[in-house]
Amino acid sequence: MSREVKVNGVRLNFVVEGAGAPLYLLHGGMESRKSFERQIPAFAQHFTVVALDSREQGQSGPSDEPVSYELMARDVFALAEHLGHERISIVGSSDGAITALTLAMQSPELIERLVLLGASFHVDAYPDGMREFIRDYEWDGSTEPTGYPGVFLEHYLTGHENLDGFGALLTKMAALWTSSPTYSKADLLKVEAPVLVINGDREDTALWHVLELYEGLPDARLFVVPEGTHYVLQEQPELVNDVALAFLAPPLERDGAGTRTE
Repeated sequence: MSREVKVNGVRLNFVVEGAGAPLYLLHGGMESRKSFERQIPAFAQHFTVVALDSREQGQSGPSDEPVSYELMARDVFALAEHLGHERISIVGSSDGAITALTLAMQSPELIERLVLLGASFHVDAYPDGMREFIRDYEWDGSTEPTGYPGVFLEHYLTGHENLDGFGALLTKMAALWTSSPTYSKADLLKVEAPVLVINGDREDTALWHVLELYEGLPDARLFVVPEGTHYVLQEQPELVNDVALAFLAPPLERDGAGTRTE
């Protein structure tokens, strides 16, 4: 059953499943926690999983403020405080990964471990043509469920009765995607927690940027998914789950039944 809390002037919708150390799941932009439907049951065997819908997305509420990674990171911090979690690990995908990275810079004392899928630390990682397309795109009402922006429709409808506000939210999110993040290599040094960077070899993010992210973090590991795109969570969920769990809950910390031990 979903739960709600109001933080930073916005209503956040989330679910909590499982038991153990807290593990937060942060979805990609214009998506929802539904992106993790193949991960939640696997992770909940080892952790207390907190899967939330980011502000203005999924079943969470609207806001008059511009969406930013810094603000979404503060939302996660406030939710952790509300739930009484002093240390958390995070699995973040795309925007969720950038939000997780931002939170690790802002509040390193909160973060135990990070798994970042399809992450970037600077908007220049994306080709100019892609940014121009996103910046100039105007939704024409098409509901074709594949490609851009149709892949987001299902997620939007988890929190809305119709698509009346879809175009306005897409424009708002496009402003975020085409102007940020703008972190430097010096900023990456603020991340104290161990990090696992997961990236598909067919990703939109340039591999040179992924390597800069990996090499710039003080304590990082890298896993490249063969034939993986920006949607490796859905394309190869078992592989992603196994790799993430091996990092988050190493074998030496589990008993013979595969259960994490304290």
